[in-house]
Amino acid sequence: MTPPDDAPLDPRHGSDPEPEQFVLEEAEEAALDGDRTVEVSAVRSALRNRNFRTMWLSALGSGIGTWMQNVILAAYVYSVTRSVWLVSLIGFANLVPQLVFATLGGVIADMFSRKKLIFWLSFEQLLGSLAIAWITRAESFSEPALLAAVAAVGIGAALSGPVFLSVTPSLVPPKDLAGAISLNSVSMNVSRVVGPAIGALLYVAIGASWVFVLNAATYLFIMVGITFVNVPVFPKTNDIGPLQKIAEGFRFVRHEPVVRRAVGTVFMFSLFCMPFVVVFPAIAEQDLHIVAKSTQYGFLYATFGFGAVVGALSIGTFLSGRNLAVVVRFALVGFSLCLATFVSLDSGLPAFPVAFMLGFFYFAAVTSLSTVFQSRLSHTIRGRVSAIWMMCFGGTVPVSGLIAGWVISLTTINTVIYFGAAFALFLAWFADLRPPEERRSLLDEWRSQRDDVPDAGEFA
Repeated sequence: MTPPDDAPLDPRHGSDPEPEQFVLEEAEEAALDGDRTVEVSAVRSALRNRNFRTMWLSALGSGIGTWMQNVILAAYVYSVTRSVWLVSLIGFANLVPQLVFATLGGVIADMFSRKKLIFWLSFEQLLGSLAIAWITRAESFSEPALLAAVAAVGIGAALSGPVFLSVTPSLVPPKDLAGAISLNSVSMNVSRVVGPAIGALLYVAIGASWVFVLNAATYLFIMVGITFVNVPVFPKTNDIGPLQKIAEGFRFVRHEPVVRRAVGTVFMFSLFCMPFVVVFPAIAEQDLHIVAKSTQYGFLYATFGFGAVVGALSIGTFLSGRNLAVVVRFALVGFSLCLATFVSLDSGLPAFPVAFMLGFFYFAAVTSLSTVFQSRLSHTIRGRVSAIWMMCFGGTVPVSGLIAGWVISLTTINTVIYFGAAFALFLAWFADLRPPEERRSLLDEWRSQRDDVPDAGEFA
């Protein structure tokens, strides 16, 4: 069943396409400046929208399956092969398509029916997950075949990711943008909690292969849900080719200072601070003495994910109204301290509260960065620029993991993780997301105060 073409927005269930200037001004005021409170009602209001609610629940169901597969596949491969390098390769195959194909996903998101793209790309990932299940039905699996199947799923995710990012802001009014983005992060991280917890139980009970079959089935949530969502249609600029569209997205990032700084921050964060996600099973076994094929490991990862849920939700709830440019920097400092503490532990029990706080600061930083970033975009270019965000956020993680795997083979896991913790402190200084006009006004005020200081000779 193919979903129908996109249609003009039904005013009963969604927001009208606002003029670009209004979108930017309202979203910036709510999400960036911090001079008007984004109440908890922004979250509730976003959920009252039928289109957004359907997309959100569909993504949540599918995301649970995705994280079942992501975590259990890494644990399964490590338990069978004992190879950190192969685990890094699996992560590389899964996420490097975001580095290669995300910009293409952004282009097609701005050129074609986003509704149909989501449907068919979800179907492609369903087939890829079934292939993974077939390959891993025996422990003597073909490593090249597994890497190819994982890459196929990753390509589908890389192409569909910018489409999702482009659709979400169009389903809510500008005043609810922070709430919608916060809820999207919550969906991702509820999946991080529920997926590994369920996956760990199923892994022990029925084996890894059947876990991957169940993940394949969860793509049906997206395929069915998207058929009931009325996706707004915005003017498409088809007068230039795909390469020019990609270049246009990069030009926008280069010339928009806040977007440029946000993208640079998330790129360096993913490249230098995120290897711990790829080698999480090895950290658990070597440092914390928690077996990767165990419910305890699943619950440890779920605790990390639960902290990420709270961190993401905090941006649209109890941190609402705060200046997100400041929140980002505090969150990066907290992330640095928690990451260094986590890798310094040598037993499982104290790792659970630290994992929670690590997840909290991790996604408080990422969600506030994403909210500031999205608040600067118009609907007509959102797909292409969101693809650059995905490329820098998700696409660099596999490169980071691959490099980390090589460095770990020469040194230790702790060396790589401590470096990431130290680099997060640098990013806390680098991530100055204030708009240029705010920086100029502060600089002018400082210069004015300096000029008003009487010369010492006046008191002689």
